[in-house]
Amino acid sequence: MDEEPIAEESAAEAANEAEAKTLTSQVTGLIEDVRLLAHAEVEYYRVKLSVNMAATKRILTLFGIAVICGSTAVITLILGLLLILANYLGPIAATAIVTGAALLISTILMKMAIKGAKKLPLDENDA
Repeated sequence: MDEEPIAEESAAEAANEAEAKTLTSQVTGLIEDVRLLAHAEVEYYRVKLSVNMAATKRILTLFGIAVICGSTAVITLILGLLLILANYLGPIAATAIVTGAALLISTILMKMAIKGAKKLPLDENDA
């Protein structure tokens, strides 16, 4: 009669151990899956960043070329105005008019930029 309770206890212990091993293997598998997912996410964002960096470099290069061409066009316009006005008003007056107009335009644009910069939110609470 004493053997029967021992057999039941050992059977219960064996079932608990099998369940514990199963739970341990499940948790281990879950941890491994999380590691694989994290590695895949890091790799995905690394590739996405490299693609975005290449596109950003191309866009910045195009922007730089556009700024250079725009600056050249503005200089050409100023020199053309200077040559045209020099025929009618003389070189000194033409230079003064073109320089004054360029300074006036740059002052107006600078004031507009400062006004816009003051409106920018500096903190998330300001927005």
